[in-house]
Amino acid sequence: MSIAYITCDEARHAYHVMMAAIEGEQHACLHPGTYENMLASCLERPQVHFQGYVPYADVFSKAAALLECIISSNAFIDGSKRMGFLLCDLFLERNGYYVNPNAPIVQFVLSVARGDLDVAAIRRWLRSHTIRKH
Repeated sequence: MSIAYITCDEARHAYHVMMAAIEGEQHACLHPGTYENMLASCLERPQVHFQGYVPYADVFSKAAALLECIISSNAFIDGSKRMGFLLCDLFLERNGYYVNPNAPIVQFVLSVARGDLDVAAIRRWLRSHTIRKH
């Protein structure tokens, strides 16, 4: 199965849509300079491979790497935790899954933000709280 990834333009658009729905439009979404590159790096992280080694081999590992990176880098001016989850959810949806809306999402995202969960634990949570699309 081919994996569908999120682009920087899609991430920026998602941010503006989310913030307009929640707080009204904000013109800037990323801290300038380094943080724009950090977002690009976070979006590329699930695609990493080196000489045949793929550290994030399945869709849940890739989603976990994306979520952890977006939240821990705090690249967005406001809403990095929300964007981390939104982009993770969008990634999973594009790849045939969705997060169960009855899952304890807020507690999960806050645990990620506190650094309580590593990528492996995030992967396990996502795997146990997602549903395969029909």
